[in-house]
Amino acid sequence: MTVADARNRAVGSGILSFGRLSAVVVPVAVAGVAFALARAALLPGLGLWDTAELQVVGPLMGTAHPTGYPTYVLLAWLASVVLQPLGEPAFRVNLLAALLAAATAGLVAHLVRRLTGRPVLALGVGLAVATLPVVWRLGTHADVHGLHGAFLALLLVLLVEWESRETGRVRDRWLVAAGVTYGLSIGNQGLTLLLALGIALFVVAADRAILRRPRFLAACALAVAVPAALIYLELPLRAGLFRAPLVYGHPETLGGFLYVVSGVQFAATFDTGGLLGRLVEAGASMRGQVGLLVLLVPVAAAVTAVRRPRYALLTIPTFLLTAWFATAYVNAEIDRYWLGPSLITLSWFAIAADAVGDGWRTLTRSRGAAPLEIAACLIILAPLLVDPGARFAAVDRS
Repeated sequence: MTVADARNRAVGSGILSFGRLSAVVVPVAVAGVAFALARAALLPGLGLWDTAELQVVGPLMGTAHPTGYPTYVLLAWLASVVLQPLGEPAFRVNLLAALLAAATAGLVAHLVRRLTGRPVLALGVGLAVATLPVVWRLGTHADVHGLHGAFLALLLVLLVEWESRETGRVRDRWLVAAGVTYGLSIGNQGLTLLLALGIALFVVAADRAILRRPRFLAACALAVAVPAALIYLELPLRAGLFRAPLVYGHPETLGGFLYVVSGVQFAATFDTGGLLGRLVEAGASMRGQVGLLVLLVPVAAAVTAVRRPRYALLTIPTFLLTAWFATAYVNAEIDRYWLGPSLITLSWFAIAADAVGDGWRTLTRSRGAAPLEIAACLIILAPLLVDPGARFAAVDRS
């Protein structure tokens, strides 16, 4: 059991100051702030390009451009039904984006609390996620990447919860739940496939005995495959037997289905240029999200590797693979692909800040939230709060 896990148990027992209440209050408060920020800048009606497509395809339960995004389409259809009293269809799908931004921020706050046991850090980093440019912007209009961020945050939470549990059926359920989430996420965004290596390394490092449980491994594989397969059935069904008014391509045929799902039409948009240029591009993209704190990303990753080595195995490969993909893929709105690395980076900052706080408590023999821990939260938030008017103007679609 890690120090953070023991601390979490103490929090759950009411030994630490915030107790169980913080486990609910902090994520909910963070989610509320994220939703309020997104709602203030929300696009009020129909947009352009992919936004307009998703605003139409979702309520019609149709098929979007490759890879079809059936998970998002089904969720957008559900949102258009549940949120019907709140406005016309395009607005309802935009409102879903604000809810997804809130879910992402709240889940990351919960993740940080589980990783560090520090409600103060959870609050600070959660607010940083809420004001992260890519999260805030994606929360203002229909976009599949907003759902990808929520799925990524949920996956990290489920896997960390699984790691912290004692062996047994209860623990197994957390990993199965992560498998179901992964399968649903595949039906939303192909970037999910880049998480596979990190997840495999994390699971084996956390429980090597799992390799000697073929039945449970098969159950986990089914937990991924069955939801993904059922979700993708939406494409041929709504293109054929239950024809939707708007369908991209011909996914009712095998060839058409593979064409849409594979995204082969975008294969020519990759540029595997020089490594130095891609590193510079990656640094510039991350700076656009976390400001000058980009200089501390390698340090935070190294501290995470020492403090939470299994979490590092989960997140460092995901960060690197997603960064590689983002720098190779030529797209007009490529900043959306830095959502995953940005969320991971903020969780690393939280772990590094916790290390600083523990060092302070050791030196001063104090308890509770260390002043340096609070200062670390302010430092994490500082780049995101510089010139808030300009930041709001950059994402405002109201």
